[in-house]
Amino acid sequence: MSTNPIDFPGRFTGHAPVPLHTVPAGRRYEATSDNRIAVESLLDATSLPAPVIVPGPDRVHVTVADIDDLAEWVLARGGRVLVSPQFEGVRTYVLITYTDQRADGSRVEVRVSCAVPEGAAVMPEISAAVAR
Repeated sequence: MSTNPIDFPGRFTGHAPVPLHTVPAGRRYEATSDNRIAVESLLDATSLPAPVIVPGPDRVHVTVADIDDLAEWVLARGGRVLVSPQFEGVRTYVLITYTDQRADGSRVEVRVSCAVPEGAAVMPEISAAVAR
């Protein structure tokens, strides 16, 4: 079974992020920087937990410490949660959400993830957001 996040069951397909190969090589740094700034602005306004931020030209990945931090994101931003297959006693939970709409009408996809031990209690808010 694959552990690739894009192979998670219930993968969200309603939004097609800009494929990396369509971002011109000369624009990737600019797109990455724009996305980083958009997410940092969101974090400044909301104080959501985000100990690890990895911006990219098509989305920004945020890794949080635990399921409680992920719940803060779910409650504040909404979105869909994907759950990986169990691997070595752990499942990865990934929230797919977006920044607020910018002046040009675009939004930045934000993927917030954390590892959860198999059998750990998961809040109803997160269970309800899991993509089926």
